[in-house]
Amino acid sequence: MRKNDPLPAAPSSGALVRLLRRRSNLTLEQLALEVGLSKGHLSRYERGEKSLSVSSLMRLAKSLGTSVAALLGEAPQGDLVHVVRAGDRIASKAAQAVEGAYEFFPLSRPGDVHSSAFIVRLAHLEVMHSDAHHGGEELLFVLSGCVEVELPTQSVLLRRGDFSQFPGRVHHRLRGMEEDTEVLVVVTNMDA
Repeated sequence: MRKNDPLPAAPSSGALVRLLRRRSNLTLEQLALEVGLSKGHLSRYERGEKSLSVSSLMRLAKSLGTSVAALLGEAPQGDLVHVVRAGDRIASKAAQAVEGAYEFFPLSRPGDVHSSAFIVRLAHLEVMHSDAHHGGEELLFVLSGCVEVELPTQSVLLRRGDFSQFPGRVHHRLRGMEEDTEVLVVVTNMDA
């Protein structure tokens, strides 16, 4: 992507992914393979017919050299301090899965390739990431409710005020153990 090429006004997330993919001279098949999606699912996402999980959006943003917040339509700001007011948070739904479709709220500054922060809202027994993995570290802070963090070798219950950190490359998933569980998730990108 050339830095001076203007982006269209407020494209949908899928349309933006298509634009960035084409500007990067990537085929649908190449990008799908790189981010671990099927070509068909990525194609339907680009057309606005499917949604993606946070984990898939993070891999997609990394491959396209942007941030999850930018993919979801937040405009970059030139201010030194990035603020997201509680009333201004925009909810997104993750891809419908067997476990359910959780909500998440991007918090990071658009264009930030070093880390992604978001709030995840899980209903009772709803699962985030059926089997997620990514680069960097994953940091979790439970804002309300209770969440189970399931890793290959152990599971940990975290309650309101608890914190956890683990390598993102380890396959993991989060499961809401109470209604209206909210977790602050920060994913660092060590490769950026």
